[in-house]
Amino acid sequence: MDVQQIFANLKKETECPLCLDTVNNPKTLPCIHSFCLECLDKHAIFARRQLQATIKCPVCQTSFQIPEGDSFKNLPTSYHLNRLVDVLALKDGGAQAQKCSSCDENNTASSYCFVCQIFLCTVCFEAHQRLKTTRGHRNVVIDKLNVQDVQELIHRPAMCSQQYHENQPLEFYCEECKVLICQKCCIVSHNRHTITDTQNASRVQKMQMKDAVEKVKTETVIYENKIRKQTELMDKTKNEILSAEKKMTDAVEERIHELREHERVMKAKFAEIYEVQQKHHATQIENFEFILTQLKSCLERSESALERNVSAEILQTNQIIVGRSEVDNQELVREKTVANFIIVTRDSGGKQCYHEDDQVKVNIITPTDDQLETEIKDTKDGKYTVTYTPQCVGQHGVEIQVNGQPLTGSPWLVQVISSHQYQFGFQFGSKRKEQGQFKKPWGISVGDKRRTLAVTDYENKRIQMFSFDGNFLREIARDIVSTSVAFTESGDLLVRSPGDFNKLSLYTEDGRFIRYISDEHAKIPWYISIGCEGRIITCDWDDKTIKVLSPDGKNLLQSFSAPGCDERPWCVLYHQKNSLFLTVTLSVSWYLTTQGSIFMILAASDLVTGS
Repeated sequence: MDVQQIFANLKKETECPLCLDTVNNPKTLPCIHSFCLECLDKHAIFARRQLQATIKCPVCQTSFQIPEGDSFKNLPTSYHLNRLVDVLALKDGGAQAQKCSSCDENNTASSYCFVCQIFLCTVCFEAHQRLKTTRGHRNVVIDKLNVQDVQELIHRPAMCSQQYHENQPLEFYCEECKVLICQKCCIVSHNRHTITDTQNASRVQKMQMKDAVEKVKTETVIYENKIRKQTELMDKTKNEILSAEKKMTDAVEERIHELREHERVMKAKFAEIYEVQQKHHATQIENFEFILTQLKSCLERSESALERNVSAEILQTNQIIVGRSEVDNQELVREKTVANFIIVTRDSGGKQCYHEDDQVKVNIITPTDDQLETEIKDTKDGKYTVTYTPQCVGQHGVEIQVNGQPLTGSPWLVQVISSHQYQFGFQFGSKRKEQGQFKKPWGISVGDKRRTLAVTDYENKRIQMFSFDGNFLREIARDIVSTSVAFTESGDLLVRSPGDFNKLSLYTEDGRFIRYISDEHAKIPWYISIGCEGRIITCDWDDKTIKVLSPDGKNLLQSFSAPGCDERPWCVLYHQKNSLFLTVTLSVSWYLTTQGSIFMILAASDLVTGS
């Protein structure tokens, strides 16, 4: 390294971080960073204007209290920076150049004596060389400094800054004041204080400083590890968030794809329904036009006969015309079938209620936007029977208003078809083990609360949930062989598994297990159904009876069997009205309760339905 490089390094080291110029009267903060005294004072004044009582070190951001008077003049002076500034001044020259320390002429120094440790001007240097005591001292001309000379100047002893002590080296340390002092300071300012040699004092504090440095190194490693771990956690969190976001986006895209596919399928169904209905309407129009043509022709001949008023012609055509009219009327009457439905008014709690002042109005709109006549029968208990006669097949709109307010969901669409005529709705599933497919579907239950179907898949050991239109929703209760499933009044699922004798499992509709319900009164419960007020109805294969239990399964409310039949009951159904029963070819029995009907299937034979 040459002299120019050393001076360049000194220039960088002596730069004030605030003004970015060579430090002037450097003061050291407790965090060991040094700045110009003037820069620190400006920093404090600015903070005061911002109503702040502290300042932060511009380098490490450590906070310090602003001293009284808003000046940091009492902070310790950085002897190291002062020494570097003095050496740097040897190169820069100008107003900051070193002055002679030997005379009072304030001349610019031209040399330095390493023995006397003072700067000398040209005149003093010549006198220094003439004196016998100083003639052999090592002197160096400032303009001819080499690397070793600069290094020695940098490490020369610090000089006292007190007035009239400028040429005195700081060779002593005051233990009481904790400051470096010169020999004059020992006599004038620190008389009777405990004074030690600078070397001895620094030797003791050097050991303390080493221990402190080791502690700081240890803390540095600790905080570096904390930063590393926190950075890893931050990266992990970022990756998790990105992964979750991607999963969410993929799920949304998949759902959109499913909805698009569902839209395509439904549009195809709508198109099919539209085509069928259009053909039906076209056929009806064609039939009506044919009848209308016949009627007009008949009307034309009748009016002509009446206008001619010929007795023989009137007697001849009257019987034909009257007969034709009766046939048309009979045809119209034969197509008309009376239909009815029941409206039940309930309070906010869902209980049936009745008020004499309630006004119930029903409008039924035909596919041709005509309004049918309706008859409403009030039974004075909150039930209203609505009777109407459809004039044609097709989709009818039913609007119900109570006290001028339409019911939720009103109007509804009702498909009117010919009597005793049923249409295929849809089918779903196939014999496989994938989602939405079955291998021996055993039990099924309809959940009106969320319009879902629950199907037990016996050989695949699971229960699958479907929407009312047959779309697969989810799979629950996996690895469970179940023969029966039933929705409770709250929408939960009650599941019967052959392996869990005397126990029924209760699940939420999304598949979360809730608890077991003990069926202590049925040894081998085969099939289950939910009756009124949440009562559990089971087929007990052990004693071949039907048992009605309390909702928690603890209390036996009723037990009965089919008279004259010794077969095990296979299935039990509950219905609030005695309007449908299921039976087999062997025998059938049903029992009316106060709330509705219970139906039994007694053997696995041909299934028969009736009304």
